Parts: sequence; structure tokens; C-alpha cells
Amino acid sequence: MGNKQANQGISRRNFLKGTTVAAAGFAVTGLAGCGGQSEGKPTGNLPDSWDSEADVVVVGLGAAGLSASIAAKMAGVEHVLALEVAPEELSGGTTRVSGDMLMIPESVDDAITYQTELNAGYEVPEDLMKAWAEGVCENMAWLSDELGYDLQPATAASPEFPGIPGGDKIKTYYVDGICGMSSLWLPLKDTADELGVEIMYDTRATELIYNYETKEVYGLIAGGKAIKANKGVVLACGGFAANPEMLKNYSVSLGCPRSFVCGSPYNVGDGVRMAQQIGADLWHMNSYAAASTCVRAESPDSLVCNIPYPMGVDYIYVNNEGKRFMYEELRGTLRHGKGKERGVWPLLAVPTPSYMIMGKDTGAKDILGAVTYMAWPVIMETGKTTNQELIDAGIMIKADTIEELAEKIGYPPETLAETIATYNQYCAEGTDKDFGRGNAVYDDYYFNAADASTAYGEGELSSDETAIIKAFPIQPIEPPFYAIEIALGLLNTQGGAKRNGMSEVLDLNGQPIPRLYSAGEFGSIYGYMYNGGGNISEAVSTGRIAGEQCAALEPWDAKQ
Repeated sequence: MGNKQANQGISRRNFLKGTTVAAAGFAVTGLAGCGGQSEGKPTGNLPDSWDSEADVVVVGLGAAGLSASIAAKMAGVEHVLALEVAPEELSGGTTRVSGDMLMIPESVDDAITYQTELNAGYEVPEDLMKAWAEGVCENMAWLSDELGYDLQPATAASPEFPGIPGGDKIKTYYVDGICGMSSLWLPLKDTADELGVEIMYDTRATELIYNYETKEVYGLIAGGKAIKANKGVVLACGGFAANPEMLKNYSVSLGCPRSFVCGSPYNVGDGVRMAQQIGADLWHMNSYAAASTCVRAESPDSLVCNIPYPMGVDYIYVNNEGKRFMYEELRGTLRHGKGKERGVWPLLAVPTPSYMIMGKDTGAKDILGAVTYMAWPVIMETGKTTNQELIDAGIMIKADTIEELAEKIGYPPETLAETIATYNQYCAEGTDKDFGRGNAVYDDYYFNAADASTAYGEGELSSDETAIIKAFPIQPIEPPFYAIEIALGLLNTQGGAKRNGMSEVLDLNGQPIPRLYSAGEFGSIYGYMYNGGGNISEAVSTGRIAGEQCAALEPWDAKQ
């Protein structure tokens, strides 16, 4: 590990260019024995023979999976196998395309106080909350002292909600001071490679292999192969933000059945299915972290999205009725997709379908042209960049008249024309009578999550210095017209298998399922609000704990 820090820069750059050498091919040869129903053997869905084996098997290659793999290797495990559903060039889960920010509190007690306030009555068991706080606080020593990474203070979300108790002890960090650009994921991947973690790409885990009576986990089915896990399995396979059907089941109360995915399109809920098969308890299945109004970035059918940054102000948002439904300027006013409304912080509701309707100025400037350091289509270079590319791909629509535009997007022409005419009249009068667009929006994020009160009176400190959005003149929408569908962009889901402080997956009776662990957003403690960098920090800490705990076990067949 001594020369690792000096070599990181080269290996990280090389990996971005696709030149990192893949892990050595894993032998998929039949291993004799362990027939599922043989006399004297445990009952369960054991195969007649194993195709391959490892001491610890980790599902997922994001921050959680890599941390678990690294921790297991550092604990002395000889053979750690990580399974990655994506091909190598698209590997890394949502961590790979996130802001790579780590929330690391200075104090365990203050971390508990702060997060309890953010939970706003959605309680987390006391022992699990303490384990979470201890785990994220220990990330600094593990990443800096043991792995040798250079964590530098970040200004964003440090803290995200400074007006509540404990907030002054909440700090955030970037590796090498870099926001996004896989700045945490790449060194974790380098470390895993250096330690000899085996990686199988293009391999989806679909089913756990276990004892039907005791639920003890023996391995899993992945890529159609039976893989034996001598010590245990760690599920670090992310959430289900890219699974439309699962989202419809768990987000029906939002009233908007379609959302876009900002993170990995490979996060389709594999862990949820495997956890259900074995009888694990699920929680926080309706908790999400989101961006705001996002747009498709790859094709008219793909849900992979990017965050638009309109370079003009001649645009509005219209809902599935062709009418405006919200104040369009949201940047800086939401907290991971949630905004204060009627005393609570609900996730932004974007009707299905909704569109951004643009006039000649905004439509002529690239809405995705701003420099960004995260999001899947940017980091993975799979998305469109210019408005013309979006038009050529059929993602953005252009028309000379508003009636023609309405017909192309399937809206009633008379309704959309009336909406535009009304807004243009407001522009002529200088006042948006419906949503106050153009008025200044002031910094009002000092809050108490439990009762949604602010740390100071509404507008009490309002000034040019506290304005998130400064006042601006609204501009009429004139031809040519442009339209692009918008939807809530999900950063990630928080739900999955409930775990304890040792990262052991729990069954419906609250008991640990033997040899099954979880880490990361799959079963996160965050059921309502959380501080920026909290998901990544929890992924690292729970991954580390899961890897260490799994490594300490004796092989399950040692007594056979």
C-alpha cells in the first residue's frame, strides 16, 4: 500500500480512458459435492455441484461493494469475489456518477441528534442509529489513515441544514478535493485491484442459495451459475431507481408514475428480489433522493436523464393538461428533491407527462451545455450534449407554431396556446400572477424537520445576500418553439433489506439471517431527510462493517 497514493493519479486517468486491466478471468469449473438433498447434507436449494466458489461474495461494485471487498481482503480473506451486473466500462453503480461527497460528522452524539431531527418522526432503532453514527464518523480514519486517501473539506452541504441541533458538527469532504468525476470510486477501485479482489462483470445475481430451515446462506446464482460463498454474501447491489414497475408499486402516492434515473440504469432492484425470496424484512421502500426536473439524455425511450440548465428565461413547465403547475426556478430551493410545503417536506411531484416549453432564446442555447461533474450520461459519455443532438434524436421537439408543437407532443393545441398567451400577457404586465416567477427567492433552508419551522422568521433576514434566486425580468415565449419532456430525476432509492448495526440482514422477526449482509443504499437508514454525502458515507461504513464481519466467520461447510 506504500506507493498507492503516488500511483493513483495515473491509474484513475487510465481507468477513465478504459485502459484499466480487468480482473483475471474467474474459473467457472464444476466443484464436486454439496448436493441439495443428499443424505446428511442440509436441506435447501443447493446445487448438485458448484460452478465456482469464493470465501466472500460481494454483489455490487459501487462504494458499498468496493468497501466491503477491500475490508474483507484487509481482514485476511484470501478470495473475495465481487459481482458486477454492468460491463466493465459502465461499472461502478451510482457512486461512479455521483458527487462522490462524504458526510463525516465530528461527533457521534451530534450526528445522532442531527439525523434524528432529519428523520422527523420516522424512527430508526436506537442501536442502529448509534452504529450508523459511529460508522460514518470512523470513515475519516479508515479512508485517510488506512487507505491513504487525501480527504479535503467541501463547502457544499457542510451542513446542508445548519439551523438544527448538531448541524455545526456535520462536515463534508471530497477525495483530493474533487467534486464528482468518480473521485472516490476510482481510488476504491484501484485499492480493490491492488488487493487482488476478483471481479466478474456482466454478471447479474438473481437468487440466494440457502438452508430452507435455518435460512443460512451458502451462495447464490449469478449469471446462471451456482457460486459458493464459503463465509458469506454481501448484498451491495444498490436500489431500484431504474425499475419503472417497482417504482410504480412503491411511489404511487406521489401521483406521478414516471420518473427518470440520474444514477446507474443497472439498479433495477435485484437485491430486493433476493431479499424477498429468503424472507428478509424490507424498509424505507418509499424513500427517495432526487434532483429536480430532469430530461432524457440518451433516447426518447431511455429513462437515463440529465439535469437541464436553461441559458435563458423564456420557458415554462406545463403538466399533462397543458397548463403551468409550478414555479419553474427550483435550483437551490430543494433538498434532494424535497421542498417545504404545508409544514412537511414532500418529494417534488412532476405530473406524467410534463414538458418544458421553450421560446426562441432558450431553445437556441444548449440546455445541457453547462459543465457538470456527475450524472450517468455525462461521466459515462452516453448522453447527448447539444440541443441539435437532442432534436436529431427525437428527444427535443421544435416547431414554428405552438399549435404544431402541441400536436407533436400530444397536447390539446387550444389549451397549450392559451397557456402560452396567458404567460406572455403576464410578461407584458411584468408580473406572473400565477406563480410569481421573476420574484426573488430567499434562503429559507434553516429548518426543523419535525415541524418544518425555520431558524428565523419567514423572510426575516431576506436581502440580496440571502437570495437564492435574484429577481429577474420575465420574458415572453416566442417562435420558434421547443419542447422536451421533464420528470423527477431520481438520484437513488433508499429502500431494501433492513439490517442491524453489524450490517446483518434481518428477517421478519428481527433476527439476523446467517451469513447474509447488506451495505449502501440497499436498506439505508434514511427514511425521510438526510444530509448531502450521507448516502456515500453510509455506503463506505456499512460496506466496511459487512466485509469485516463476513471475514470473521468460519466456512459454513467446515462442520460438514
